[in-house]
Amino acid sequence: MKTSKPTGVPGACGTIWILLLLFLLSACAHYPVNPPLENVDTTEREIDTTIPAHQEGAKDLFLALAFSGGGTRAAAFAYGVMEALNSVKIPDSTLSANQENRTLLDDVDLISSVSGGSFTAAYYGLHGDRIFEDFKERFLLHNVQGGLLARILFNPFNWFRLGSSKFGKSDLAAEYYDDILFKGATFGDMSKRNGPLIRIQATDMSSGFPFGFTAPTFSIICSDLESFPVSRAVAASAAFPGPFTPIVLKNYAGKCGFKEPRWIQEAVSQRDTASREYHTAKRMHEYFDGESKQFIHLIDGGVSDNLGVRGPTEIVAVMGGEKSFEEMHMEKPRRFALIVVNASTPSKHKWRIIDRLPGLTDIIGKTSDIMLQSYNFETMFLLRKSLKELEQRSSEKGTQHPPIKTYLMEVGFDALTEKAEQMEFAEIPTSLYLPEETVDRIRLAARQILFSLPEFKKLVSDLGGEIPDNLSE
Repeated sequence: MKTSKPTGVPGACGTIWILLLLFLLSACAHYPVNPPLENVDTTEREIDTTIPAHQEGAKDLFLALAFSGGGTRAAAFAYGVMEALNSVKIPDSTLSANQENRTLLDDVDLISSVSGGSFTAAYYGLHGDRIFEDFKERFLLHNVQGGLLARILFNPFNWFRLGSSKFGKSDLAAEYYDDILFKGATFGDMSKRNGPLIRIQATDMSSGFPFGFTAPTFSIICSDLESFPVSRAVAASAAFPGPFTPIVLKNYAGKCGFKEPRWIQEAVSQRDTASREYHTAKRMHEYFDGESKQFIHLIDGGVSDNLGVRGPTEIVAVMGGEKSFEEMHMEKPRRFALIVVNASTPSKHKWRIIDRLPGLTDIIGKTSDIMLQSYNFETMFLLRKSLKELEQRSSEKGTQHPPIKTYLMEVGFDALTEKAEQMEFAEIPTSLYLPEETVDRIRLAARQILFSLPEFKKLVSDLGGEIPDNLSE
């Protein structure tokens, strides 16, 4: 009499093999490593190339934009400001009679961004005016939050990839951003356009130092920025700690012939702890030691600079000297304008009228708001002071260039005159999805606030332009 074989064994073995295969896949999951740069021409890289050359027809104006963090709210707010700038016509004598005037957006030289604002900045850097054709549908109205969550929760392959210690949620987010928005674009693609310099900024988790995705920064770590995916830079800039993991870069410093600038060596050796230059040099000095700092872990740019003004601030510092512009074969502009797009929402004061102890979540949230608001105020205060000092220095006798006129404008929800309207915007969450009605309200608010600023009116008037009467145009 034959004995029957136990049933179910092949199926159990198959399950074991599948689990083993998935385990091996998770062990192999790894973030894309940034490529090394074999050789850097030090004669070219000695000059601080964070200052872009003026665009043709820009004449005497250097215009910079700074986009803050705040998820889709920040991206929509920045987009609304760009729409507004694109509607302001500026006379241009270099154009022929049958050509339209330039817009103020055409004269933008630099866009510095963090977190949510980086989506708008990066897309404009890649596609220019095409942003007004499809960015709203492809990102602002896209349920990015839901799409990311679906990839994490409902794709078993991603469960095991995320189980790896070398592949995190920000790596998955970078893939998703690339699929829906950037389509494999690199910084090399961005540099081919005759547009403004785009400075996407993250934060070095180990030092708390702002990390800009710029050619000088990548020269220091001997890595190739041209082939680096824009989607990964944006993912790093928007990697809010907790929901997202850091984006990791490999540091190849010392392997491409790029030498540490003398001013960094001197500042570090002098150890003037009261000097801002010393602290900046000390943090940059760390990158040149490729042995002790082999990897760089990047998190949300808003952690170190929520307003995204680090790049423009460096420009102001360079403008204070005569030599920098001469070395770059640039004429120092007669006007420097900075528009800070601050998408942080007005504080809610519910604890003024509630007779109970706040919970831990409420305390952490409110404490973060306090620190953020205080930091933003101090940043703007110091910026105004720096710009005034720049004006004064440029007016002193003996300078080789004409005096510089500066303009500083902050586009923020606090500028809304109606208290009820402020509170409406205070309820908009920092998320990666907002309804179309909310997105449109944010865009219109950005336009209304920018056009109402006295300093912006003065800038447009000084340039001979005119602000449109119809705010909804």
